Order: sequence, then structure tokens, then C-alpha cells
Amino acid sequence: AWALAENSSAADGGTAFSSVTLSPSRITSYVNVSKELLAQNGGGAESAVMSDLGKATAQALDAAIFSTAAVSNAPTSLGATSNVNTFTEATYASGTSVLSDLIEAESVNAIAQGMQGTLAYVCSPELLAQLKISAQVASVTPAMSGMNYNQQMVNGYPIHFTNGCTKSAGASGDGYFGAWNNLYVGFFSGMDIIVDPYTNAGDAQIRLVLNNLVDFQVAQPAAFTKFTSLTA
Repeated sequence: AWALAENSSAADGGTAFSSVTLSPSRITSYVNVSKELLAQNGGGAESAVMSDLGKATAQALDAAIFSTAAVSNAPTSLGATSNVNTFTEATYASGTSVLSDLIEAESVNAIAQGMQGTLAYVCSPELLAQLKISAQVASVTPAMSGMNYNQQMVNGYPIHFTNGCTKSAGASGDGYFGAWNNLYVGFFSGMDIIVDPYTNAGDAQIRLVLNNLVDFQVAQPAAFTKFTSLTA
């Protein structure tokens, strides 16, 4: 508050602090691997399967964070979090409407005072083609610029694409603009992969069992704006 005079007492700012609590949720899977395959290729095959399990875990986490609706047994997705900003998206127009939605998302975030932090877009790949043909100045300046699929910029902000965002093939794709330092992801241990040589021994297989304990929470929902852009 403004002070009455040079030495007036300070007013209580009324600041309220809150916290987010992360609690472990389990991502789990298993894969049976033929002993014949292992005999032919040794540890190389096992390492390849473990690598694929890690990638599949990352994809499951991606889908849980960016899905419009909360994924069963997972923490609440960003799209299903209360008080995330939304707006009425543009009617489809080739090469213009998707870019218009991204610009509107920035504006909505700015009005909600969500423009401080690690700002970026995260979008469904369904939006990629429309953004590539969009132009800030027709036939002169492309709206999206950069090196490759996930090293692009739009309106001066990084844009990342993930199939974790909800989409409808040939019709629409979800996107988010926000300050990503407000999304907290906690891992309660490293990725745990157990090699089980016994369960499927009678079938000449070993079983690789994966468990990962993870949680994510949004600290400031108003630091994010969600939209669903039409692509046709």
C-alpha cells in the first residue's frame, strides 16, 4: 500500500503462502524376453529392451501430464487441473487460425499475470503442419522458425511437440502455453528394472519388470493456458 507520510508504518501485505505435496504414483510394466534371443545377442538385446521400457515410461508420463482428461490411476493432468486458463479458439482457416490461437494463448496468460518464468508452448504434432505454413508477414516471415522438430520457436518462445497432448487425427490438437517452472515433477527413486529368470523359465524366457515412482503437481494453474486448435 502507499504510505501516508515519510515515516508512516508499513501495512501488512496480506501475503498467503501455500504448498504442493507430491505423493508417489507407480508406473509399471514387464516384458518377457526369449532366452534364445539373449543367447544370440547377449546383453545387447537386454539393454535394448530396457531402453525401450524407459522410453515407454517417458511416453506414459507425457500422456499423464498433457492429456485433456486425467489418465486412470495417474496424478491429475494439466488439462484437467482447475483454474488453468482457456479461451474460445479461432474458427479454422488454413495457415492462420492455429497461429492465431497461439497468440491468443499468450495474451490470456499475460492477462492472468502468468508471463514470468520458463515460458514455452507444448503442442500436439497435429498442429505442426499448420504452423509450418503460417506466416507473420505473408510470403516474407515464417511464423515458426528453427532447426528441427523440437528446436522451433514461435513468437519468440520455444515450442515443443508431444503425442501426450490430446488430439483428433485430421481435426484438432491440444496445446499449452505457460511458465513451466510452475509444473513440479518428482521422482521418488530411479527407474527400477528387475530381471526375473524364474517366472517364465518353463517357456525359456526371462521377465524384465519395471517400476517407477513419480508424481507431478501444478503450483500456479493460472500460469498456464490450454487450447484446442482446429486443423481442418
